[in-house]
Amino acid sequence: MFSKFTLLAVVLAFGLISALSITLKLNPSKLKLPTSKKILTLQQQTDMLAARDPYSSQLCFGHYLPILNDFTAQFEVDYGKCQKDFDINSDAVILAWNSTLYGIQQSAESGCSTFFDCSSLVDYVMAFECFASVGAEQSKIMYQVSANSIEAASDLKIHLQTLETFKTNCQNTADRDYVESTASTYENLNKCLGGAPLPEQTTADWFHSTSWN
Repeated sequence: MFSKFTLLAVVLAFGLISALSITLKLNPSKLKLPTSKKILTLQQQTDMLAARDPYSSQLCFGHYLPILNDFTAQFEVDYGKCQKDFDINSDAVILAWNSTLYGIQQSAESGCSTFFDCSSLVDYVMAFECFASVGAEQSKIMYQVSANSIEAASDLKIHLQTLETFKTNCQNTADRDYVESTASTYENLNKCLGGAPLPEQTTADWFHSTSWN
């Protein structure tokens, strides 16, 4: 027969397994979730506190795990919106430069095609003179093509870098909101595991400002 000590050890072990199994019910994320040293420390405390009282742990986890899962889901939405807004705005910027690129291409192609007439001349003297004349004229055109291309590339790069900065700021906001809200919830969870009563109703005061406006 089992001694009282053995029976107690079995009960405690079962309680530990039950508590840990609850922590594993956090929904997996499609993204790498941001974290902090504070969150990691709180999670370690959660594991230790959960092993003390399996029954209370189930009540606490039953209340706070849905909140933590909601934070994960909201983070994925916010982070995805940052990327989607960046893609939409980037495509719009590139589209706006289509006419500029087309005009530069037309100028370059037109300049190259004018040399074909010179190459068709049978008289070598006339051919050389043709290339000299056309080359002088086209050098001015090609210089302008080069200048326009440099200016367009610089302006487009600035626009895209600005959008990249907006996206980074947006994602940083999503990271910060998730970390702060998750840490706060783990603190409340650990208080519950330590014996504090559950709040009367679930509230998730987590508002996001990941707008591009």
